[in-house]
Order: sequence, then structure tokens, then C-alpha cells
Amino acid sequence: MRLKLISVFAGFFLFLACANTSSLQEDLSEKDKADFQNKVDGHYVPVSISDFADGFNHARYKYPNSIPPWNLYDEDQILGFAENMVYLQNPDGGWAKNLDFQRKYSLDELIEIHKKNKSIPAVTYELMTDKKGSTMDNRNIFSQIKYLAQVYEQVPDRRYLDCMTKALQWILNAQHPLSGGFTGADVYAITYNDDVMCDALRTLREIARDDSLYSIFPKKMRKKAEAAYLKGIDCIIKTQITLTLQNGTKILTAWCQQHSHETLQPVWAREFEPPSVCTNESAKVVELLMEDKNPSEQIKRSVSAACEWFDRDDVRIHGKKIQKIECPGEVLNGRYYDYEQKLVEDPFAPDIWARFYALDASFDVTTGARKPIQGIYPAVNTPVWCDRGCKYCVDFNDMSKERRNGYGYTGKSPVKTLEKYENWRSEFF
Repeated sequence: MRLKLISVFAGFFLFLACANTSSLQEDLSEKDKADFQNKVDGHYVPVSISDFADGFNHARYKYPNSIPPWNLYDEDQILGFAENMVYLQNPDGGWAKNLDFQRKYSLDELIEIHKKNKSIPAVTYELMTDKKGSTMDNRNIFSQIKYLAQVYEQVPDRRYLDCMTKALQWILNAQHPLSGGFTGADVYAITYNDDVMCDALRTLREIARDDSLYSIFPKKMRKKAEAAYLKGIDCIIKTQITLTLQNGTKILTAWCQQHSHETLQPVWAREFEPPSVCTNESAKVVELLMEDKNPSEQIKRSVSAACEWFDRDDVRIHGKKIQKIECPGEVLNGRYYDYEQKLVEDPFAPDIWARFYALDASFDVTTGARKPIQGIYPAVNTPVWCDRGCKYCVDFNDMSKERRNGYGYTGKSPVKTLEKYENWRSEFF
């Protein structure tokens, strides 16, 4: 009995301690600063930071060898990362993209950033209007939730739970009420690019169903997460593209990088990302759907159709590969290159896929282009090579060196997806 009372009182005082730190202090004593430093310098069981690789890379790539001029926390200094997430969180519950959460800040610096961020306008399901606005682009927001949940297992600081809860509410608010999709940072549209849709829905599903890591969230929020997940899956099903081939055959294919929230049709994104059927993003969508342990008939049909499209002989690119060719170094669009990539013949090369494949003539591939379109949109279900300036090229090698080097126009993403599909199909068919 005595041990139980001690446990109860210990829990009560821990709660009070957490409650007293729930607000971000702005009047600092030297003791506050010393306590903060001791806290973030501590070492714990490491939590993986791999989910932040994209954002960290964008934050650092402008420095030589991507080594930034600031000190970084070790991977096991998890409270340094967690405190950065608490202080750098926007008032609406999200974060700006490409923040370096591994950076060592002083408490004074963090509080100053927190003060400045108070004026950042809130973002819901529309496109952000401030470069520091919250966005899920570059695998943002859901990565912080996952990280903080794992930190909370080791250090149950109420501030970390509050931070996660606000971030989850941001994701719920970010779901478009009409389409059920989520908007990225580049265009107001349902965004499959940068895994925005997939990562958002995967996070919602895990929060709703994973009782080991996410039972810390309120039950009502977990129910809302489940409903949002199902609404997002419905959005995926409805946006899958049906093409009419030149012989009149209709086939269900995959998805564009972006789709209209209102019409659900493929739309332009950046000036080199035209309306099309996309392999890289669609492979991730298919893998998300295959993770559902009790797939509906609609999900089964969707997965099977997409994989059959990936596997078509006229979609696979045979006997060619991307080759890096050395050349004099130069800076293009802020990046240094001493090579150029070309698509070359190689009869022994494994199959690759173009990133973009052309839609049929019934789709609007003109509206929404950021610049006057140059060149001719290709024939249905053939590769689309689109350079900056909304310029269609006949061949990969006709595009500018900057784009051939700086963007993934080809890839092998469907390979792993098709391998997973074989196991998935044997289980559900």
C-alpha cells in the first residue's frame, strides 16, 4: 500500500512539473539557461532521424559538402531535437519546411524565434501564403509527430504531448473538406508529390490504430484520425486515372503528382511537372494501399490496375539507362555539377520507367501552366519530357543539362512495388 501511495504522489508531482513547463518561458535566469543546456546535452536511446533527411538536405545543401556552419546534436541527444520542435512549432500547430532540427540553439535563440513566429498566418487546407508557413512538403509535420512520440516513451514531458496534439490537429485541419486530399507547398491541389498524401494518411492510420505508440492521444482525436484516413483513401480511389488508348481501349492506370480539389482531375504543378500519369508517386500510393490489413474491393481493384499498368510492355523502358558523363564544372540553379546525365542505349540494362506518361486528348493539359507552353504534348501513354519553362522535348537528352541533372525524370520505383504486389496478390486473391 505504501509503495502504491509513493507511486501515486510521484506521478502527481511529475504531472505538476510537466504542467509548469507547458508554456514557453520568456523571462530567463541563468539557472533556466543552465537547466536547459543540461537537458538538451543529455544522452538517451537514439531515435532515428532518417525521416528528416529531405528537410535537412534542403537546409544544408547550399554549404560546401552540405556541412552547415552550426553545431549539430548527436542522434542520441533526443531532447535537443524535441526542444527544437517545441520552440520552432508555428502557432497553428505545424512547422515551416526544411528546418534543421539537429541544429544546436541556445535557449535565448529559440525563444527569439518563437516570438517572431507568432505572427505567421495559419494554414489550413489551402496553399500557404508565407514562406515560413506550415506545410507537409518535404516530409514535414508527420515526421515530427512520429519522432516526438518515440521521445515521449523515454521522457514523458507533457509539453511534447501537447506539441504532438497540436500537430495532429493541424493535419486534421489540413484535409480539404471537399476532396479529402492534402495540399503541398507548390500548388493548391491534392498532392501526391513528396509523399504528402501517403505520409499524411499513413500517419493518420497509425495514430488511429497503433495502440502501442499512439495510445497517448485522446480517443476522440484518434477517432477523427480514422475518419480522416478513410476519407483520404476515398480520395485516392476517385483520383485514379482512366486513359483511352489510341485503339480506343480504356485502362485504369495510376495517379498524377497533383489533382484538383474541385474536379479531381490532373493539374499542372511546377513548370516542369505537367498533367500526366506518374510512376514514382504512384508506386508510393500503391504501397500505402497494400498496407491496409483489410482492403476493400475498391482498394484491391485500384492496386491491381496500377500494378498492371506499371508492368505494361509499352510503359517499361527497355534497353536504356541514365549515365553520368564528366564535363567541366559549373553552377546551375544554385548547385554545382561536374557531370551531365544522359539517357543512353544499353541492351543489358534493367528496365526503367519515365516519371511522367501522357494523358489522352480528353484531359485539359493546358490550363494552369505557369508559362506559355512550348512544344507538343506527346501521344497518350508515352513518356513526357518537360523542361523548365513548360517546354516539351521529344527526347530526355533534349532537355537542359540543369533539369537532366537536377530532377528525377526516370526511375525504378515500380520494381519494388511490383515485388510487393506479388505477395499481396497471393494473400488477397
